[in-house]
Amino acid sequence: MGGALGVLIAGTGAFGTAPAWAAAPTFDTPPSQTGYGTVTLTGTATPNASVTLREAAYKWGKDATSGAALDPATQFEGDMPTTVTANASGRWTIRRVMDSGFVWAVSSGGEYSRVVQAPLKVGATFTITSSANNSVTFNVHTSPDQPYFPVRVERQSGGSWVQIAAGVTDGPAGEGGATPPNDDGDTNAEFQGTVTDQPGGQQTYRAVIAETGNAAYASAENLITSNTYTQSVNVGGTGGGGGTTPPTTNPTTPPTTKPPTTPPSTTPAVGSIQFTRIQYNAAGVDKKTNKSINGEYARLTNKTSKTINLKGWTVRDAAGNLYRFTTSYTLGAGKSVVVRTGKGTNTTATRYWGKSNHVWNNSGDTASLRTAEGKSIDTCKWTTAGRGYTNC
Repeated sequence: MGGALGVLIAGTGAFGTAPAWAAAPTFDTPPSQTGYGTVTLTGTATPNASVTLREAAYKWGKDATSGAALDPATQFEGDMPTTVTANASGRWTIRRVMDSGFVWAVSSGGEYSRVVQAPLKVGATFTITSSANNSVTFNVHTSPDQPYFPVRVERQSGGSWVQIAAGVTDGPAGEGGATPPNDDGDTNAEFQGTVTDQPGGQQTYRAVIAETGNAAYASAENLITSNTYTQSVNVGGTGGGGGTTPPTTNPTTPPTTKPPTTPPSTTPAVGSIQFTRIQYNAAGVDKKTNKSINGEYARLTNKTSKTINLKGWTVRDAAGNLYRFTTSYTLGAGKSVVVRTGKGTNTTATRYWGKSNHVWNNSGDTASLRTAEGKSIDTCKWTTAGRGYTNC
């Protein structure tokens, strides 16, 4: 009887309830995040127990109902471990970078927390100027710096708003060949233009971003939510036709106040690093195993005679899936590095994206390479399944 009583005491609390130290981990509602940045995740677990973050980009994990359905998160930042120890009070804290909406849970001692969905509100820099009578020039630069965000620019007129321009942030053609009207091959996540026939005097304008999903970018699929930015400007001239007719295309006239375009001598030139092969269809049948996912890769080659540091550079597909060189990584002259889609241990010649699903679309996709400052260096596009790879 004593033994049985001992088992009862060790395994249960008062009236047969689970003791506090055996409780499943919990996950607090994540704080709101606007634009690309770091969010702090918190919750509870057994004091001093190991806690592991499990995650998926919303596009891949939106149907997850249990933390067991999510893979352990890959540690990309050296100072952001994905497995931590709960403190003596049972609180845990994990910092994570958000570049899209996410689905998260934690596991500890074989138990899982609830699954939480964390939307990312789109951030932006919205500028609008007037350097000519009855004319305004606008620029909307979004964060995350991704193409195909729907944007609408409006002017306040009494108690309502009048649309003066609408389109999407620019970038290469996405799935289905949807090419933004201001596509200039520079994937800088901007929507910009000049609109005439605006009334003179002090005017208020706003940029409404990602209010609805876009088929090419699929912001709704990525759980990226809308945001609005407002600016006032003194428009030269008087009168004006009211600007009720929006332009039929996204204007491409650059702002006259744009800073000099001559880059510093340290800025890598377009084409300095190039995609030299993308294996978008892994060999064999796609079984979503790590081996199969790592059969996908993008090879980057330094085409210059100098070593280039890729810290902060990004590789992404048309849907906005992003790989970032988060730490210092130097690529020697004429050397290549392969970015494999799945999980593994990084080496000098191979980097691992850490994905649990295939990224590159066999039937057509666009790969984009940008610097840490968002400058487009190279793109590689294919429109058919072909041989399962392209040499760009």
